[in-house]
Amino acid sequence: MIISVQDNLKEIILNLESLGYNVHKFSEGIPSDVYIYKDEELGLSNLTNHVKTPDRGALIINVDNKSMKEILYAINNRAYSPIF
Repeated sequence: MIISVQDNLKEIILNLESLGYNVHKFSEGIPSDVYIYKDEELGLSNLTNHVKTPDRGALIINVDNKSMKEILYAINNRAYSPIF
């Protein structure tokens, strides 16, 4: 599983790397299974500039007000609350 994280979310990047995940920054432009961003900084509309999905699609996680435990649950279960 390949995960791309908004460049400035360094703590999340380090946490995921320490758990053995294959993590990249948005700026690397790697097609990923999961994209992690902070809406209050990037916004969903700007996210599309960074997303390059594999054929099977990608999980997009907004980490605003989410704990690391909630982020890991979403990654591992490919489950997330609705956008609207």
